[in-house]
Amino acid sequence: MPFRLKGAPATFQRLMSTVLSGMQGLKCLVYLDDIIGFGETLGVHNYKLREVFARLRMHNLKLQQNKCEFLRKKVTYLGHKLTTQGLLPNPDKVIAVREFPYSHNHPPK
Repeated sequence: MPFRLKGAPATFQRLMSTVLSGMQGLKCLVYLDDIIGFGETLGVHNYKLREVFARLRMHNLKLQQNKCEFLRKKVTYLGHKLTTQGLLPNPDKVIAVREFPYSHNHPPK
């Protein structure tokens, strides 16, 4: 998709939503070109991931191997940490908020 088109991100998100329809939230999470596959066990994870790959292949979409990561137990996604313990705030974002300068006229409470 050409760069600098104002509607390009929305158009691409709509494409990904259409391609992965019925899988989002069940087998994967998708935001623009970030796709996360997940499963309760390695076997379930691999089964779901194969289905996602098959759907992408069916629509002639390709992955860039150098941007792919597999079998991660912790992932930073949309400013959060996804772990086996659940959704956690990204520590880098927490530090940025804690260290944000404040007005001397209105100190924090």
